[in-house]
Amino acid sequence: MKKSLILLFSLVLISCNSKDSADSETYTMPIFKQELSVTPKYIHKDKPLAQIFYMQVYKDYLLFKSSDENNLVQLFNKNTGEYVAGIAPRGRGAGEYPMTVNFFFLGDTLCVYDRQQLVVNYYESDFVGNRIPFKRIQIEGANGFLQIVPYKRGFITVPTKGVRFIIQDETGKQIGKYTHYPNFNAINDSSIVRNALFTGSHEVDIKPDHTKLVSATFAGAIIEIFSLSGNKISLDKEIRLLPPTLLKRKDNSYTTSDESFVGFWNIHTTDDYIYLIFSGKTLKDHKKHRCGDFIYVYDWEGNPIKSYKINGGIYRFTIDEAQQRIFLITYDQDGDEIIGYFNL
Repeated sequence: MKKSLILLFSLVLISCNSKDSADSETYTMPIFKQELSVTPKYIHKDKPLAQIFYMQVYKDYLLFKSSDENNLVQLFNKNTGEYVAGIAPRGRGAGEYPMTVNFFFLGDTLCVYDRQQLVVNYYESDFVGNRIPFKRIQIEGANGFLQIVPYKRGFITVPTKGVRFIIQDETGKQIGKYTHYPNFNAINDSSIVRNALFTGSHEVDIKPDHTKLVSATFAGAIIEIFSLSGNKISLDKEIRLLPPTLLKRKDNSYTTSDESFVGFWNIHTTDDYIYLIFSGKTLKDHKKHRCGDFIYVYDWEGNPIKSYKINGGIYRFTIDEAQQRIFLITYDQDGDEIIGYFNL
């Protein structure tokens, strides 16, 4: 990232319809130890069948959270770009899913979270073509969850309402929770902060050894790093890059506007680092291409380590530690999603 873009932002956090003044807060862009510009290599074999909302590498495969007519997850060969199969079939029968899913791996076990039934289904390593899970866990603690990550033998979830994080054990029962949100001078109601900045507008990921959790916001650019111990979550560090610049409505609620800054989305972690897509554009400009231009890399102490300027932009990504490679999704000249990669 050019040095001229490394700015100190002393900006008003909230812009209001009434033009009322608000307390200002300081947001600081990072200075990275290393700044790289990369041009991905693209795989032109098969194109994803629908919009991709998440991707993860597993052995020789790329798994996409992407709904086609029949399945909710697509499987591609990471080396050739060939479409392999669809998994998590649509439907209401045994082994089928009525709506969108989340997924993650526990070793070679594929775990698929059914967002309607609030159930995590476990599949053996031969999950392609295997519709019936060998284990099902009902997740308790809320009426719905936006995100779920594995934690020890259980889970950490982001509920649709109420507290911020819930810890569940291996049986799905709640054993802990975390309620705190970042403080803002102009907003003293945590429910407003939640609705404006965190409900469906932030992502979380967990350190592979399950000792840390990271959260980052889409509106504005705020990173939080937490320590995990048993049923406790504690905040280690908060990093503020850009203010969310929210718009105050007549009913005193807040929302994003075309002038709101877009921060982070799509987080992936390793034992050493946190990787995040960063935009830095206003929402108005972001909508034109829907891609970020950077991957920012932090260590687990919150120190900025490295930035990658992605020539051509980046929409989603995942990290292949075995090959030391980042696989990504961007858009081609026709506006279609295309698979690419570059080496770390």
